[in-house]
Amino acid sequence: MTFRLKAASGPRTGETFDLADDTLIGSAEASQIRIDGLEDEHARIVFDGQTLTLEARAETHVNGQTVHTRPLKSGDELRLGANRFVLQAPGLRPPSVLADTERPRVNPWTWVVIGAVAVSGFAAVAAFVLTRLP
Repeated sequence: MTFRLKAASGPRTGETFDLADDTLIGSAEASQIRIDGLEDEHARIVFDGQTLTLEARAETHVNGQTVHTRPLKSGDELRLGANRFVLQAPGLRPPSVLADTERPRVNPWTWVVIGAVAVSGFAAVAAFVLTRLP
């Protein structure tokens, strides 16, 4: 699966950066995404095979909230300094829906009521049509 950050503002606007399993973002020479004006090791994005996680070492916002560590999902907006990025992660669901959940059961009386309404509606239409026949 290919994850990318697309720069939405700042000096790298419009550029797209492919993410590795461990991607360092900062101003250090060793950064995979190097941006002047950020801390040397501003933030790291790590993929463990299921969850993409942001680990911030300097002020970082995700969807407007200051964060230190946070699971990411497709469409999240990251702000590091004056730089905004949008996470493009096709098919990556939010962590809350990665776990299996049980489908809620429908009360059987709901189906009885729906059936009764349908039958009475059919009877009303039939009665109307029969009263209009010559």
